[in-house]
Amino acid sequence: MTALSARELRHAAASVREQRAATERVLRRRGLAVLAVGLSFGLALVLAWAVGWRLGESRFQLLVLVGACCFAAMLVWALAPSRRQSMSEKSALAPLVLGALGDFDYLPGGRIAEEVLKRSRMFSRWSDYSGGDLVRGEHEGLAFGYARAALTRGGPAKLESLVTSGKVKEVFRGALLAVEGLPAAAGMAFAVTDRGAAMDWFADLSARTPELRRRESGGLEVWAAHPEDAKRLAAPALADAMAALCKAADARSAELCLSGTGALLKLHTSRPVLPGIAEDPVDEARDLHREMTAALALVAALARG
Repeated sequence: MTALSARELRHAAASVREQRAATERVLRRRGLAVLAVGLSFGLALVLAWAVGWRLGESRFQLLVLVGACCFAAMLVWALAPSRRQSMSEKSALAPLVLGALGDFDYLPGGRIAEEVLKRSRMFSRWSDYSGGDLVRGEHEGLAFGYARAALTRGGPAKLESLVTSGKVKEVFRGALLAVEGLPAAAGMAFAVTDRGAAMDWFADLSARTPELRRRESGGLEVWAAHPEDAKRLAAPALADAMAALCKAADARSAELCLSGTGALLKLHTSRPVLPGIAEDPVDEARDLHREMTAALALVAALARG
C-alpha cells in the first residue's frame, strides 16, 4: 500500500475499533433482553401447564406459537447490530484497500451473474444462489469480477434449520473470479488443482463431453477438447497464480474454466471478506489486500496467456 493509504487505513481502523466497542455494548444489553423474554416464555409455559393446559389443546399450542415467534423476533433484533457493524467495517476498509490497487468498484451486495455460472458448466444443479462482496473493474485490459458465493439445492440455506433440515445440499461455497475479454477458446477447457474436489461436476461433464481429454499434468491437471486451449491452461505462470490465490484466500482447491471469451475460477474457501473477527481491523484489511493482489495477478496471467 502507499504511505497515504496506510495512514488513512490507520484512521479508519481506529474508527472501526470504536464502533466495535459500541456494538458490543449494545449486543450485551440486547442479549439480556432476549434472555429475559426467553425466561418469561418458559415461565408462561410452566404456569400454563400448572393450571391444567395440555399439549393437545389449541390454547396451549397458540401460546407456544406466539412465544416462539416473539422469541425469534427478539433474537433477530438482538443480532441486527452485529450485521450493521460488519457492513460498516466493509464500507470503511474495503474502498481504502482497493484504492491502493486500482480503480475498482466494491458492491457489498453484488455477485457474479448467474449466467456466467451456467456457462462454465462447473456446478451441479442448484436452487438457491447468494453472493456478496463483489469487486469489479478492469485489469490488464480484461474486465473482471471477484465475489463470494454460496449455492445450495433443496431450498434456501437460511431456512435449513427451521424448515428443511436435512434436505438442503450445499453445492458450492467459496469465491468466484470471472474474467471477460480473452481470446475465444476453441472449446471447453478446464484446469483443476484437485480433481477429487471437482468430482461433483467433473464426472458428469466428462461423461457427456467425450471430446475432453487430459492434456497436461503437473501443477495443474488440464482437460480440454482442443490442444491449443490446453496449452493456454498449462502455462506455469497460470499454475503459480492459482496456487498463490488459493493460499491468499485460504482455499482448499481451485478450478478454472475457459468458455468462449470468458474464464471462471472457483475457490473452495469458507473465509468471508473482512469477517470482523480479527482483533486489529488493520490485519483484516491486509488480508483483503493480499487476496485481491493475488486475484489481480491471476487476471494478469490470463491476459498474458
